[in-house]
Amino acid sequence: MKIFISCPFSGIMDWDKKEIKKEYKYFFNELINYMESQKIDYYLAIKRENMGKDYVSPKESTLSDYNGVKNCDVLFVIPGNPISGGVHIELGWASSMKKKIHLFLEKEAHYSPVLNGLSALTETIYHKTEKFPSQTLLDCIINAIKEETNRKE
Repeated sequence: MKIFISCPFSGIMDWDKKEIKKEYKYFFNELINYMESQKIDYYLAIKRENMGKDYVSPKESTLSDYNGVKNCDVLFVIPGNPISGGVHIELGWASSMKKKIHLFLEKEAHYSPVLNGLSALTETIYHKTEKFPSQTLLDCIINAIKEETNRKE
C-alpha cells in the first residue's frame, strides 16, 4: 500500500530561512519517523524537498505531486486553515481518480460544502481534530495509518 500525505507546504515555509517553520518540523519528523520505522511506502512533498531546503520549481512540484496522487492507494489530507490551494488541487485529482481519502479537519474551523461533500465522489473518512500542528493531530493521523495498513494485511 502506498500513502500520499497532502498538507500545506508553501504556507508553512519560513521564506527567509528557506525551510518550513520550526513549529512544523517536529510534527513532520515524527510522522516521517513513524512511517519509515514501519516501512510504509509514502509520498510527502515536504520530505521530498528536504523540509523546504530543496524547494523545486512549480512545474516539477506539480508533476511530482500529480504522479504521487495517481500512484497511491490512499490519501491522508491536512487541508490547513485557511485551506491550502495546493491541497485543494490534490483533493480534486484524488476524488476524480476515486482514491480513498482520510480528511483531518480542525474542530473549530469552517470548511466549504464541497470539501465536506467529497464523500459523494469517493470514499472519504472525516476526522475532527485539533489545530495543525498538534500532537493530537499527529496521533490521529498515525492511528488512521495504522488502521489502514492493518486492513491491507
